[in-house]
Amino acid sequence: MSKFWNIPNILTLFRLALIPVFVLVFLFIEDEHHYFSLAIFLIACFTDVLDGIIARRTNTITNYGVVMDPLADKLLKIATLICFTLTQVVPLWLTITLVSIDLSMIFAGVCLYSQKITIPSNWIGKTGTVVMSIGFVLCFFHTALNNWNLYVLYGGMIIIILSIIVYTIKNFRRVLDVILLKNRKRKVKLDNKE
Repeated sequence: MSKFWNIPNILTLFRLALIPVFVLVFLFIEDEHHYFSLAIFLIACFTDVLDGIIARRTNTITNYGVVMDPLADKLLKIATLICFTLTQVVPLWLTITLVSIDLSMIFAGVCLYSQKITIPSNWIGKTGTVVMSIGFVLCFFHTALNNWNLYVLYGGMIIIILSIIVYTIKNFRRVLDVILLKNRKRKVKLDNKE
């Protein structure tokens, strides 16, 4: 099996494929109960946990997986937030804040990856993702919970912001060193050509 075609990466691709299915079922097929949407969301969350466990146990962690796994998580979160905002379960300001954070992280990840820099997510970020996922599951039962689901989402947002701060402080020097080293190598090559 090639480096790309391994079970964790296939599970990540499967999770990505579930996102449009989730949106379609949530917005256009189901009524207000959303039982099938919940099932799809839980399957996507399960594949996220499973691909991480398999990748660590079989030592099949790849650069693709390091980048695409959190990307799939963020896209699932964005899609879920938009669905719940359109159905007035989640306030618009929270969705705008979280989507802005996620799009910024996706952009930063793409920029780093283009420089061949891959930085795995930290445990605080993973905790934030778990809390957000719990909040989303609770959103499916928002009428029974009297909006307590929103407090869980607020908690998840605070944890994610904290993880970005820690992530930036911890990796800023490393990223800067890699970029400066690449620039020095480029300069040496240009000097040698002259």
